[in-house]
Amino acid sequence: MESQFRALSLDTSEPLSSKTSSPVPSTSHSPTATESSQTPLHSASSHTDYGSSGGPIFTQEVDPLLIKTSLEDRIAYLTDFLNFTSRDAEIISKVAPSVHDVIPPMVDGMYAKLFEFDITKKVFMTRNQGFDGPLPKTLEELTLDSAQIVFRKVFMKAWARRVLTADYSNGKTWAYMDKVGIMHTGASPFKHQRTMGIAPLNVPYRDIALMLGWIQTVLHSAILQVPESQCTASEKIEAVAAINKVLWIQNDLFSRHYIGD
Repeated sequence: MESQFRALSLDTSEPLSSKTSSPVPSTSHSPTATESSQTPLHSASSHTDYGSSGGPIFTQEVDPLLIKTSLEDRIAYLTDFLNFTSRDAEIISKVAPSVHDVIPPMVDGMYAKLFEFDITKKVFMTRNQGFDGPLPKTLEELTLDSAQIVFRKVFMKAWARRVLTADYSNGKTWAYMDKVGIMHTGASPFKHQRTMGIAPLNVPYRDIALMLGWIQTVLHSAILQVPESQCTASEKIEAVAAINKVLWIQNDLFSRHYIGD
C-alpha cells in the first residue's frame, strides 16, 4: 500500500452540511466513535507463509480493537486489503467527467427503486433535519415529487459527485464517508444535532447494502459505455475496479456502525 494511503491524517472536525441528515427517532446502533489515530498498521511481521508459487507471504499484524476505534487505522487496513492505490484515485478522476452526467438520472432512479417497496419508502415519512416544508400524512401521499424527496436528492447527488471527484489521499474524504455511515443508523455524528435532540436517518443496514449494490451497477454500466475516444478499454476496466473498491469501503463505513465489527 502506498504511503499516502497507509498513514492518513484524519480531520473529523469538519461537519457535513446541515442538510445531509433527517430526523427519525431511534436509539443509536453505532458501536464506536469516529476517531483519529497516529498509529499505523504494522506492515511487517515475524509470521511468514509460503504461497503455491513458493514465494514468501509476509503476514501483517492487525489490531482488531484498534481498527474499531481508529478510523485512520481502519482505512489503512481497508485500502491495503483492497489494494486501493493512487492509481485507483487517478483513474477515477480521469473517468469522472465522462460519467458525471449520469448522476441526476441515477439519483432519480435510486429513489424510484426505494419507492417500489413500502419498507424502504416509509423511511421518508419522517421529517429530515433541516427540512421545514410540508410532509404527507400517508404513505400513499408521498410521491417522488414531494418536497422532502427533492430535498433528499440534493444530498445524494453531492455524495455521488464526491465519490467521483474526492481527494482520496486526504483523510477528510474518508471521515466524510464515515459520517455518512453514522448518520443513517439513528445516531448523530454532529454535536449540534445531539445538543438539540435532532435524530438523523434510521435506515436498516440491509437496505443500505442493497442500495450500494444498485448504485454500483449504474456506475459500472456508465463507465463501460464511455467512448473509446475518451477512455481506452483497459482504463475502463481499471475505473470499474477502482469504483468497486470505493463503494466497498463506503459499505464498510456503514456496516461498522451497525454490527460493531
